[in-house]
Amino acid sequence: MMIRLFASLVLGMVLAVSVQAADKVLRLAPMDEGPRDASFQKFRNDFKAIIARKDAVALMKIVMPNIKNSFGGDDGATNFKKMWKPADPKSDIWPMLKLVVDMGGNFDSKTIFSAPYVFSAFPSDVDGFETVAVTTPKAVMRTKPNVGAAIVRQLDYDILTLTAGAKKLQHEAGLGDWLEVSDAAGIRGFVLQRDVRSPIDFRAGFEKRKGGWRITDLVAGD
Repeated sequence: MMIRLFASLVLGMVLAVSVQAADKVLRLAPMDEGPRDASFQKFRNDFKAIIARKDAVALMKIVMPNIKNSFGGDDGATNFKKMWKPADPKSDIWPMLKLVVDMGGNFDSKTIFSAPYVFSAFPSDVDGFETVAVTTPKAVMRTKPNVGAAIVRQLDYDILTLTAGAKKLQHEAGLGDWLEVSDAAGIRGFVLQRDVRSPIDFRAGFEKRKGGWRITDLVAGD
C-alpha cells in the first residue's frame, strides 16, 4: 500500500513538472492569411515570380513612389533604388524579399497586408529586441556553435532569448553564423542564425489601391 502511495506521489510530481515545463514553452507557429484574398494571392504569386527572375523593372513598378525605406527619412522610390540596386542580380534585395514573401503574414485590414508572420504575428508582450523566432522546421539547439556538436533539443518554432553573439539579418546569415540562446525553460545552447528570425528584421507592408496591390514600406529596426 505504501509503495503504491509513494509511486503515485512520484508520478504526480513528474506530471506536475511536465505541465510546468510545457507551460514555459513559447512558440510562434508559421501563419499566412494571404489566401483569404484572391487579389492579394495573385499579386503575391506574381511578386514571387518577379523575385525568382530578379526582375528590377517589374519590381519598381509595384514600389510606391513614397515607399518607406527606413526610420531615417530617406523614403521614396528613388532612394529605394539607390539603397538596394535591384538591377544587380547579386543585390541583397532578392534573397531578403524571398524570405519576407515566403513567410506569410497577416491582414491589418481588408486592404493592408504585413509580412512576414514573424513580425505581423509576434507576441506583443515579448521583447523583440532580445528574442528571435525559429523559422526552420526541425531546427536544433546544439551544445556548441558547430554542426557536429551534440544536440541539446529539437526546436518547434520556439521563441528564444538571445544570450550572446552578434545578431545578423537572416538573409545575410551563413552556415558559420551562430547565436547563443536560451529557451523559455532556461535551457541554453546555440542555433544557426539562418534558422531564426528577429521580429525587427526586414518586413514589408502591402496596400491595395485603385491600381492594385503595391509595396508601401520595406524596413528593418524600430
